[in-house]
Amino acid sequence: MILTALVASVTVETRTQPWFVEFFGADYLLAYEPLLTEERTQNEVAFVERVLGLRSGQAVLDLCCGPGRHTLLLAKHGISATGQDLSERYIENARECAAAQGLSAQFVRGDMREIPFAAHFDAVINLFTSFGYLETDADNTAVLRAVARALKPGGRLLLDTMNLGWVLANQVPEERHERPDGTVLMERRRFDDAEGRNHVWFELTPPGGAMRELVGHHVRLYSHDELVSMAADAGLEPTETYGGFDGSSYEVGSRRLILVARKPA
Repeated sequence: MILTALVASVTVETRTQPWFVEFFGADYLLAYEPLLTEERTQNEVAFVERVLGLRSGQAVLDLCCGPGRHTLLLAKHGISATGQDLSERYIENARECAAAQGLSAQFVRGDMREIPFAAHFDAVINLFTSFGYLETDADNTAVLRAVARALKPGGRLLLDTMNLGWVLANQVPEERHERPDGTVLMERRRFDDAEGRNHVWFELTPPGGAMRELVGHHVRLYSHDELVSMAADAGLEPTETYGGFDGSSYEVGSRRLILVARKPA
């Protein structure tokens, strides 16, 4: 089978359920776990705490928390941290980790459009390109509306995603990653101009084993101006944008787009 032809032929309609239901389990960890180092998590949380001015005891929601790597570290720092994710497996794992470490972090399972809190959080964070998953722009805006409802007056959102400008200028269609144990990960990418969605597929081949195709991800990417406008439509006031967790200013060519927005007091 010619893999490039396979990638070109795959569409959202061929999946039996939304890609994010299938991908966020073993496939996500197989593709990304080697990148999610403790040092990376510490740097990201330090940035979040500094930019949002978080203090011990404040309530923070980690929306789309996955296995809880940011939520747990925030809890270690004295934050009243809650993680929410659609994956039951990830939520169970995060709860087990919190219990094992004696942390008071809370975890709830749920759709990102339906946050079961009202005017509760001092901050909501959404990290590692966990926005733009849903089928329509209206659905993605509904996520921001749910965030606005969950925030206290004056509370803030910090949303981190891939920067569309960087993807358009720098993304390559195919990349091979060989890991220290000999595992090979092939990553294939295609940006669809018509729908503004970035499609990424993976193939994983362990040493001496058979190649396995992973589900991949299919994320709607927004420009800086589009994201700012969506936040404003949801009732949030954009205040700052950054180009990375190093605190660099946002530019069209920045690799990340990190938006900070505030719920009016």
